[in-house]
Order: sequence, then structure tokens, then C-alpha cells
Amino acid sequence: MAKKPPADPAPQQLKKIVKAAIFPPIGIARVGNSDDQYFLAPEVPDPLPEPPGFYRDAKGALKRQAVRFRVYGLNAAGVAVRELTADEAKIEWHVHLANKKSAWYQFQLALDIPEAVDAPPTLLRNGTVSDRAALTIDPGPRRISGKNQSGRKYTFGSGKFMGTPVYLGELRTDDDGRLIVLGGRGVSASYDKSKAVTFANNEAWHDDVSDGPVTAKVTFKGQELPVDPAWIIVAPPNYGPMQKSVRTMWDLQAPPPAAPFLRARHPPDLRAPFPSSMGQRRIRRRVRMESAAEPLRAAVAGAAFATRRHRA
Repeated sequence: MAKKPPADPAPQQLKKIVKAAIFPPIGIARVGNSDDQYFLAPEVPDPLPEPPGFYRDAKGALKRQAVRFRVYGLNAAGVAVRELTADEAKIEWHVHLANKKSAWYQFQLALDIPEAVDAPPTLLRNGTVSDRAALTIDPGPRRISGKNQSGRKYTFGSGKFMGTPVYLGELRTDDDGRLIVLGGRGVSASYDKSKAVTFANNEAWHDDVSDGPVTAKVTFKGQELPVDPAWIIVAPPNYGPMQKSVRTMWDLQAPPPAAPFLRARHPPDLRAPFPSSMGQRRIRRRVRMESAAEPLRAAVAGAAFATRRHRA
């Protein structure tokens, strides 16, 4: 009797989880002044419209937009095998939100584009303040793990602007141990009571938007997995939901070179669209400064390269 040929090990290798990645790689949260209500940011490229009144609470205040982060197990080829939850893996989330705008340069022109070479010098904001650390709202990192966790110890409320505490947001987890990040409540103020005279670069002012890295320590079947990190951006409210931002015909016709990375890494129903061209440049600069993972840098830099090529 003829022996059966040995089973092909390839299918089993494709299902073996050897590392992990956080999704979405870039999450967009938004501030809101509702006391306790929020909604989750869209997790598909083209979500269905929400019913009238969805974005406000019973008092008319704007709900915050929160971001839900997941962990996906990847095989050796970097392809997503399945989502990992708290039921089968130990996941400890690490998030660091900060707002350093008031200690940085004025909002005039992106500093990492060719046009910046010939632009007028960009000045520091609040140049008369010698204690630059007092202009930085940085409450430090927070950690959270387990299911349905929330509370004061997970809030980013210890940062200060010129001695005044500023709340930047908080962390929570859901029924499966996924991370939920909420931003600030849309509060802005001046430490010296000066008036705001422009949409940006108002001296002595601060707000409660923020951004920062999202990482995780994942232990699966007794082994700690290497994890590709993500980034969280807390932006102003979206007053025109479902409206597409302006984009060039080049961007529409030629997808970013790194798009296959996203298609291979994450299920089709969870892929998120790339941010705007200006957003790509800012994110690329911040990711480079924080030494984020190579795949994330490749995705953002690839999108920015396509835009620069069109302009050239």
C-alpha cells in the first residue's frame, strides 16, 4: 500500500502567530464638551451616515469621538492571522498623550517640505517665555489592561500649562480588552487673559488636543510577541461628517506605494483611508522623531512621496 505524501507544512505556518500589530496604525479621536457621552471613530473607509442628532447629547453638547485599538496576530510573513483579545492573550496597553504646541514653532508652513527652504524664518510660539517646559502639557504615559477597565487612574489629567492643570483625555477597555482612547473636552484658554486674534499662533493660549504613541505588551501562549506600535491623534470636532477632504487627481488615481502593506496586514473591512497630504507630512515627522515602527513609517512616507512626486 502506497504511503501518503507528508502534509505540506506551509498552511500551518501561515496560521502560526509569531508577532502582532496594533490597528488602526493611526487613530483619529476628537474633542467634545459632552460630560459623559462619546462614540467610536469609524472603522471602515465609508461608514453609513448616522441619524440626525447622533453627534450631540440630550443637552446639545458635542460627544467626543473615541478610537478603539485592536491587536492582530501576524504570521512570519507579516500577514494578519486573526485578532487577539483578552480571552486568549494578556494585553497591556501603553499610551502617552501630550500637547507641546505652545512650546513649538508657529503654525506657518510644514518644516520638512522643499518650500520651507525659501520661506521666511519660523519663530517659536510664546517666545518671551523662558521656561519652555511650562508651555508643555505632558501628563506622562498611562497603562491599562484587562476587560471593561476605566477610572481616574487612567486619565491624562496631571499635565499643566503655565501652572494650570489641563485634562487631555483618558483610557478605557471594552468587553474584549480592546483599548479605547478619549481626548479632551474642547477647552481652550489664555493664561494672561489675552484675546485670540487669529485661528492659530495666539500667544499665551492653549487647548486640549494632543497626540502620542500607542504601544502594547502582548503575551500569547506564554510568549511575549514583538508588537508594531500605533499613533493616536486627538483633533478638533468634525463639523462635516461624511464629507471627503480635498485631494488631487494623482492621489485618487495612484494609491500610495505602501497600500499593499495595509491590505495584507488587516482585513478589508477594517482598512482606514490615509490622512490628508498635510496630515501625512506632520505624522511622518512625528513618527520619525519618536522612532516608531518601520512599517508605519513606510506607509506614511510612501503616501507623502506620492504627493511630492505630483507637485514636482
